[in-house]
Amino acid sequence: MYSTNMPRDDDKLVRQLSLVSFLLTQRRPVTARHVHDCVEGYAQMSDTTFVRRFYDDRADLLQGGIRVEAAEDEDGESYFLPDENYRLPDLELQAEELRALAVALTLLEGRFAYARPLRLALVNLTHGHPDPSSVEMERVAVSLEPDEEARTSGQALARLDDAIARGKTVRFAYRTSTSDHTHERTLDPYSLFRTGGHWYAAGLDHDRQAVRTFRLSRISGAVRFSTKRPRDFSPPPELDLSEFRLRPPWQLGDIAGEATIRVDDELAWWVTRTYPDVETLPEVAPAGDSQDVASTVFRTTYADADALITWVLGMGRRAELLEPPHLREAVAMKLRRLEDAHV
Repeated sequence: MYSTNMPRDDDKLVRQLSLVSFLLTQRRPVTARHVHDCVEGYAQMSDTTFVRRFYDDRADLLQGGIRVEAAEDEDGESYFLPDENYRLPDLELQAEELRALAVALTLLEGRFAYARPLRLALVNLTHGHPDPSSVEMERVAVSLEPDEEARTSGQALARLDDAIARGKTVRFAYRTSTSDHTHERTLDPYSLFRTGGHWYAAGLDHDRQAVRTFRLSRISGAVRFSTKRPRDFSPPPELDLSEFRLRPPWQLGDIAGEATIRVDDELAWWVTRTYPDVETLPEVAPAGDSQDVASTVFRTTYADADALITWVLGMGRRAELLEPPHLREAVAMKLRRLEDAHV
């Protein structure tokens, strides 16, 4: 039974689900008046409020991939929802494909925030047949580190995911990689992605009026909606978020400086191929610890010093951070700590 005491978000969800269910059962397009009278959640609204809410609900459904169509007839504009606008085509997966998908989802358990919804989707794809991973996983021995950041930042992750789906501006306290102090930030979130073991949100930073990225582990406290409006923004159609997802982890955020790294030629080809944004310097930098080995020097901007240092240390003896001096000293300090821990 519909209750007027339900929270506003629940009111909206019930209304949108009722609208979808109603339109799917209609054999012909229906007028806005018919929707107003018959769909749960609209009946108590004035005509002006209904027009606004009906428009917003259709826009929200479209953001989720569900397009309510409009048609002109003798009664004016009518609305309908074809099956192809709502139901995805049947997906026939081979047994080998199901096993591969099951293994991939099993490996994500405990280290990916949306593993459970994906698991439910797999159950739906198998149409009630036994879990294909039950036998397959007996032959697979893999140990992956849990996604601790998804656990500790789960509420922020869920809130941002909701804000992206609904086009809601959010506010939160944020600490940069170069400061221990937090500052209030206002963001129109466009995308969530995970790279280098960390979750990031990309969107329009209101303070800088530019698209920026924010690492979720640096968000303090709750992520809050900035307004009570049903929708605050729509992403610009020309925006290409792939440029953020393809950036190396140390370039995500506000750029703090430049660094040069010497890499042995055994790995230099891999750096060039994997990180096109990293510049190859035409001349060899001043001699370092690896001057007797053929090497290439790279220059890169960085926003996250820790991520840059982790990348350099991950290449072991084949890489050396040359500049700036304070990052070079930070690398030496980490190596000394590592050495002390193993004495």
